[in-house]
Amino acid sequence: MIKEVVMPKLGQTMEEGSIESWRVKEGDAVAKGDVLLEINTDKAALEVESFYAGVVKKLLYPQGETVPCNAVIAFIGDPTDTVTDDMVQRALAGAKALAAAKGAPVAQPAPVAPSVPAAGPTPARPEPPPSPTPQPAFPIPQSPFPTPQSPPERIFSSPRARRAAAERRVPLQALRGSGPGGRIVEADVLAFAERVSALRVSPTALEIAFQRGVDVTRLKGSGIDGRIMAADVEQAPPAGGRRVALTPMRRIVAQRMTLSKTTIPHFYLTAEVDMTEAVAFRQRLMASASRRVSFNDLIARACTLAFAAVPEMNCAWADGALLYRGEVNIGIAVGIEGGLIVPVIRNCESKSLLDIAAAAEALIAKARGKRLTPDDYDGGCLTISNLGMFGVDSVLPIINPGEAAILGIGRIAKRPVVLDDGIAIRQMSTFVLACDHRLVDGVIGARFLNKVKEDLEAPDSLG
Repeated sequence: MIKEVVMPKLGQTMEEGSIESWRVKEGDAVAKGDVLLEINTDKAALEVESFYAGVVKKLLYPQGETVPCNAVIAFIGDPTDTVTDDMVQRALAGAKALAAAKGAPVAQPAPVAPSVPAAGPTPARPEPPPSPTPQPAFPIPQSPFPTPQSPPERIFSSPRARRAAAERRVPLQALRGSGPGGRIVEADVLAFAERVSALRVSPTALEIAFQRGVDVTRLKGSGIDGRIMAADVEQAPPAGGRRVALTPMRRIVAQRMTLSKTTIPHFYLTAEVDMTEAVAFRQRLMASASRRVSFNDLIARACTLAFAAVPEMNCAWADGALLYRGEVNIGIAVGIEGGLIVPVIRNCESKSLLDIAAAAEALIAKARGKRLTPDDYDGGCLTISNLGMFGVDSVLPIINPGEAAILGIGRIAKRPVVLDDGIAIRQMSTFVLACDHRLVDGVIGARFLNKVKEDLEAPDSLG
């Protein structure tokens, strides 16, 4: 009997998943619990296991496609079962309906070209006009000040070379000079122009390449018989650069950070925190406790106490209303290969400092091993983004969508400060709190940040 495999919905905010890789192919035998594919959600990469035993009969979408949740993506059946065209078409139609309900297009599987007799060479077609620039959904106010222009890169070339380049539309940026000190001479320009003349390049593409400094000799044409078109040049990096496709994780980060900056009105509060006592407190803990305690653990504990003191901070935006939470869930930004992920320490209000340290250690290990589940990164109230270990003095972070704030932490460094009307050397760190202005105002954010600062400067309350 044929069984449908659907794109799972693995979190409240998940609406679609991107197929990063299939672990099986059509014809493979699978057991219940075998990993079928790896997907990327709006927050993380996850493995999808089979609920059925049988043979993989049909994979509907290739790697890289994005599919709505609950849409059929594959069929599993008995060895003698057959997947009909009608079953495939119903599955694709269902995916389209789900995408339409969410207002998003669904990926189309690559069509199989029918076998037809050759009809002779296709006549040359004029190059299509450039697509109009998409207009924003709302007007963007123009700055009254001119946009500063970067000074053009100086290219060492002879006057004759520059004249020849202008006449033949040769981008000097694409050339490597053979003259003294690497200077571009006329012979370099003429040699490049001769190589270009052997290629099939549209006039528009040649002009765009000249204006943008693109080396057309390195391009693969998408036109008839490999003709290099304007679109090929527009998609190419300038000479000396390279174009790299986004990894699935980088695409997720890009989508979520763009969503945050375009929908969440950020405001920032900064405080200089004297970490001298916190450094000493941590050293005492490390000497006596059985578990390693990081500065992030201390900060997470301080944030937990701050949420208790300022409960107005513990809220989220919920379709035009404020949703106040009863639990404190704190995310820790973790850098992993290819991107960033934020596992969430749950119910911090009921955890001691050592409990928080244990939970953080386990989550970070799962994150780096790509073993997080949706429950491990959903429902955060605030994220801690600590770049101090990289020597950064301060960071203005971007709020993780669904949370009220994010706390950016700079390095702990010895600085001279005024203390009791004198100058003292103290271990200082810059904290920057970014808040969602739809949810909280400056006074609430200031009270929260001051409470964090107060508890870290007198850390006995954290134990």
